[in-house]
Amino acid sequence: MKTRTIGLWAVAGLTAAVLLLAAAGFARADAKGQGLTTTDELDNKVLAGVAAARLPSENTEVLFETILGIRLSGYREASNVNELLYELRSGRADAICCPDVTAEYLLRSEKGLVRLSAPEDTSNGVEGGGRLSFALAMDRGQETLCAELNAAISELKEDGTLETLSVAYVEAEVPLDLYEAEGKGSGRTLYVGVTGTVPPLDRYDEDGVPCGFSVAFLEELGKRTGYRFKTVPVTTKDSFSALRSGKIDLLFSYGTSRNTTPGERDYLVTDGYYTMQEYAYLALE
Repeated sequence: MKTRTIGLWAVAGLTAAVLLLAAAGFARADAKGQGLTTTDELDNKVLAGVAAARLPSENTEVLFETILGIRLSGYREASNVNELLYELRSGRADAICCPDVTAEYLLRSEKGLVRLSAPEDTSNGVEGGGRLSFALAMDRGQETLCAELNAAISELKEDGTLETLSVAYVEAEVPLDLYEAEGKGSGRTLYVGVTGTVPPLDRYDEDGVPCGFSVAFLEELGKRTGYRFKTVPVTTKDSFSALRSGKIDLLFSYGTSRNTTPGERDYLVTDGYYTMQEYAYLALE
């Protein structure tokens, strides 16, 4: 029987990051990146972002240099958003990058951050506009499951439920918390890997417990499919190995677009449940 347990990255790592953040202070007087207003000013400076699941850091650096039309002096990877904020506040990075939905959440929930003006991203994104569409990923061979989930996602969009969830758990000034309850469905249990790296879409609380939109969205999917969904915390880096090994059945927050590379076609992706319009770049005020 395949094991379904992956050790929490969160509690130890999150605690360490928070302690380091507190020790560093809110923003050092000599912190890098203070006073920046546009991404043009990041030329020859250091950018930080959360590690991508299937993209090496050097490729990520080139990606952002291409988007911004600048040359970075370095790109630093963080395991989660708390570490990302530490990179900025400790002066190890001049600015941080993240999905726009996460940037807006951080600007509401964290003090002392400013969003940099950036050039329009004209790259080929998703149908209907936007850079990426967040969706559920799964191994090939799960075509029937993918079709069932797509039908449920379509229903959530058509009856307005998805919009209601987005307003309450993503766009609200203080997004609602919702925690996973014991599944009551009679169907098969599906284990869903959540990384906590795209808040408020994919969010952990201060104890490293998944909460909010991911839980609410999966609960609604369960009502429409009969499946019982159980979240499993995973790191970004081990997410696809967990999927391939059968430790999880689905990966919650995978971003996909029409720029999908050949190496990314060896798994299935559902229809998107949330569209990211662009990457956003934050610095210290």
